[in-house]
Amino acid sequence: MPEDGGPYPARAAFDDEIVSGVCWESRPIDYCDNMSAYGYTAADTCKSLGHTAVEVKCTAEAQGITPGAYHPGYVLATGQYWLSKVDEPTVTTVSRNEGLCAPLAGDSMCTLQTEVCTSSDPVTRIVNGVAVTQPCWAWERTYECKRISTGHNDCGTLEANGSCTYTRTECLDDDPGGSCLVEERIYRCRTPGGTVTDTPQYICGNDVYCINGDCEPIVREASTEFKDALVALHSIDQAGKEFDETNFTVFSGDRETCHKPVFGLINCCAGKVSGVLTAGAGAAALAGGPVAIAALATPFLTLFACSQDEMKLDIRDRMGFCHNVGTYCSSSFLGICSTKRTAYCCFESKLSRILQEQGRIQLGRPWGAPKREQCLGFTIDEFARLDLSVMDFTEVYAEFVDAARLPDEVETMTQIQQKIQDYYDLHGK
Repeated sequence: MPEDGGPYPARAAFDDEIVSGVCWESRPIDYCDNMSAYGYTAADTCKSLGHTAVEVKCTAEAQGITPGAYHPGYVLATGQYWLSKVDEPTVTTVSRNEGLCAPLAGDSMCTLQTEVCTSSDPVTRIVNGVAVTQPCWAWERTYECKRISTGHNDCGTLEANGSCTYTRTECLDDDPGGSCLVEERIYRCRTPGGTVTDTPQYICGNDVYCINGDCEPIVREASTEFKDALVALHSIDQAGKEFDETNFTVFSGDRETCHKPVFGLINCCAGKVSGVLTAGAGAAALAGGPVAIAALATPFLTLFACSQDEMKLDIRDRMGFCHNVGTYCSSSFLGICSTKRTAYCCFESKLSRILQEQGRIQLGRPWGAPKREQCLGFTIDEFARLDLSVMDFTEVYAEFVDAARLPDEVETMTQIQQKIQDYYDLHGK
């Protein structure tokens, strides 16, 4: 567009669009040679006049240029205001710059509370010569961050209680690395009231029993050769009953868990609070349904509204069928453990549990991490490598000394071999 008129619109007609960014000066063009595009022929003296022109590009049609406003001749001749018009799609990529919020967004101790738009007018803005429309152009976020104070201790009551003795400390961090942020201190306290003549109260789980606040581990007597040989024969018989034809293993267990919130009195892993159970009583309760299970389970479990599975675990554990694998954090908040679970491997019988516990030691096959242990059984080769003569079967002597029938070792192994052969005949080798 020339500075002084001619067949082109005047440069001043585009001032508003250039200021707003809709139009911009692209390049200088020859004033005389481009007249033909508008139906004009430059005079011979055109070059001597020294007129200049500039090409103006716009992303939208310029407003304010009306027919006849400057040079009606070129409008009537061509019906257009431009030298050339190119319709090209404009690809606009919009991204949010969240750099200022990144530290808080990446902090596990912080949670986003609100996000408020702080700049929305005008919704259409010119960015690098391109009109971009966005409902909001700037935001303000509010985060709530929790910080763990150091040196805080809420164990003062237990520390000052003369009937309580400190036992151990456990870290409550979900995945502790380096120093522990939050610790749980475990105390053992003598139950209030009661005398030596009171009914014994069992308040500890696993293989530790407490009577009137005094806890002692179970000490097993040394086994005799005859009793061990008798139980070893029953072990072979039990292997035949528990042989798994699918994966060729014996003495497989079921993974069971119970939970205990870190804060509060609820404990669905109370375990053995009501004492041990005979196999007959436990089996009858498990087969009797929810009512029978609730009646025989440790009373605290019903009070704490523990699940049916946790009540069944309590009964099987008190029957001596389960091995305590360990405890792990199952739920956390802001990196701090809020709920712990104890994992058990429960087996078909007390004998199966003993064989697993002592057999793993012989095979050098320790239990897995509490969060991942799957309670797999022994392979046929592993079971064949076990030395039953050195195992301690004290716990099950009473169950087998008066057994009516001793298993035939040769017959049992023959049955296992036949089951393996039947599997191969059915599925192929």
